[in-house]
Amino acid sequence: MQEKTIIVVEDDRLIAHLVCDVLHGLGHSVKTCDAGESAFALALSAAPAVMLVDLRLGAESGEALIARLAGDRRTAGIPIIAMTATGEPDVLARLDRAGVVALLEKPFAATDVAALVEAVLMAGPK
Repeated sequence: MQEKTIIVVEDDRLIAHLVCDVLHGLGHSVKTCDAGESAFALALSAAPAVMLVDLRLGAESGEALIARLAGDRRTAGIPIIAMTATGEPDVLARLDRAGVVALLEKPFAATDVAALVEAVLMAGPK
């Protein structure tokens, strides 16, 4: 698969580092940020093939970022993988309505990240 740009939005440095290492190993260009506002701006400028967004960020929740991305015509087509440790049905339902294409449940293994991202990239834009 050819190199794609992927954005990882994660405020835990260890998790961000793990995910970035996996994605670099697959041959992709990876951009990271740890806050919703900077992630939205990065999505506008980088035109990512996919975004991985943690649901628990600092000032702005990942869920709010996902809703903002889905609601803006410039970013609505970006496939989003939500990363979370919660399996609460109401949260999962909201993510589904916001157009999240996949869920990566924490804790996860490097192989989980690789398989899920490759599957989403093979499926193409939403």
